[in-house]
Amino acid sequence: MQTAYDRADLGVVYPLARGVGPLLTMLVAVAFGGEQPGPAALLGGLVIIAGIVVVASARGGERHHSAADGLKWGALTGAAIAGYTLWDDVSVTHLSLDPVVYFALGTAWQTVLLTPGLERSRRAGAEVAAICRRWWREAAVIAVLSPLAYVLVLVAMQSTPVALVAPARESSIVVGALLGAWMFKERGVARKLVGALVVLAGIALVASA
Repeated sequence: MQTAYDRADLGVVYPLARGVGPLLTMLVAVAFGGEQPGPAALLGGLVIIAGIVVVASARGGERHHSAADGLKWGALTGAAIAGYTLWDDVSVTHLSLDPVVYFALGTAWQTVLLTPGLERSRRAGAEVAAICRRWWREAAVIAVLSPLAYVLVLVAMQSTPVALVAPARESSIVVGALLGAWMFKERGVARKLVGALVVLAGIALVASA
């Protein structure tokens, strides 16, 4: 996703990736994973995705890349999101891995892969150290809440079809967008509110199924 932001416009990449990811997850889970959520639940998942796209596309700004670049990188990012979501589901359901252990191993492997890059770039390492010193409280909150959220999603996958978990987990984007409008006075408040209501309607459909 970071590469996509660098090579295409965020206003195109972000909504496309956040919509394509859960949509592909739903399609693969139903077509090949043997999941059979009811019609109301499937409709609710699609409504959630629609609401996410409405919220995520409420972004202004000048375009610096072609729409084709945005479509390409947004679709690739969405496919990557679907890929790791489906693998998460396989790991904690079919392979019966403990969510906390699975997350810890994944994080350790990411550390092994990313640390050499920081060591090769003194500037990047210095920037990370400076950010940690200045914003250590915020970093500490993120260090707790981000893993907790991921583990909770893994736990949800153990009892709920991934075709429904995938769109529901992306609903956090709505919360972030609304907080951005409130705290940082970002534009597109009306559009974000409409999208939030659509997402809530989708969640209600899933809950009632």
